[in-house]
Amino acid sequence: MFLIIGLSRADEKEQYEKFLSGSNEAFEKLVIAYKDGLILFINRLIQNITIAEDIAQDAFVEVFVHKERYNLETSFKTYLYTIGRNKAVDYIRKNQRIVLVDEYPDAVKEEVSLEQKVIDEEEKRIIYHAMKQLKKEYQTAIILIDFEGLSYADAARILNKTNGQIKVLIHRARKSLAKVLNREGYKYEK
Repeated sequence: MFLIIGLSRADEKEQYEKFLSGSNEAFEKLVIAYKDGLILFINRLIQNITIAEDIAQDAFVEVFVHKERYNLETSFKTYLYTIGRNKAVDYIRKNQRIVLVDEYPDAVKEEVSLEQKVIDEEEKRIIYHAMKQLKKEYQTAIILIDFEGLSYADAARILNKTNGQIKVLIHRARKSLAKVLNREGYKYEK
């Protein structure tokens, strides 16, 4: 089971500064806070949890080996997810295959009635099926902003776009998703 924790911006900065000063314990706290979310994010891109775990580990190794590269101006999560995304893209390129989103595992399951569970699963299935029909770039934007809850600025950094470009991209992505869902007889509300 995955547990997504995360840290506040101030806590991230504090832990990273301790890590820069030589504290492996501080680095371990960063890993614990972000490893599950990073694995899930990468898995959504490549659809193989084992490989996603390896790529996430590689991302943390890169942070550990090149700790001076992070400048503390952006959030650590944004920096880490950018590294993870780049490594996932490299993996996809090396294996020359395009992977689409199939399933999104729930990070934290709440106890809900069986009826609500069935409704929720059906809604997810419908959305994921519709997302598979979108451009890869639209899928990634929706995942980062709507599923991961990142800000437009953070998503723009991860996707190597300007804030204006990411706003246009997410608008078009949501509009495309709504068209696909409407075509299939569903109403999309975001």
